Amino acid sequence: MAELIQANKQVALSETTVIFDFDFTDDLRTGESVSSATATHYPPRGSALTPTVGSISANVAPVSLANIAVTGVHELECLATLSSGRKSSIRVRFEVVY
Repeated sequence: MAELIQANKQVALSETTVIFDFDFTDDLRTGESVSSATATHYPPRGSALTPTVGSISANVAPVSLANIAVTGVHELECLATLSSGRKSSIRVRFEVVY
C-alpha cells in the first residue's frame, strides 16, 4: 500500500535535522511487523539528500534528513519490508519555507 501525506510542518533552512516518524501499523496484517526500511528524498530541484533510517520500534521507522539547502516542496518516502516479505510505502510532502 502506498500512502502520500501532506505534513502540516513547515521547515526552515536553519534547521540542521528534520525527523519524520513513519508509522506502518495500519498496513500490517495479523502477525506482521516491519523488518527493515529504506528512505529516499525527492527535492524540488537540485540533488537529493541521503536520509537516515533510525531503529524501528513498534512498527515506526524514524527517518531524518540533515542540512536541507533548497526551499520549496520536498518529498520523503519510506519503503518498509514487512516480515511476510510484502512491501509498504509512505511518502510525506513538506515545505521548506525560508
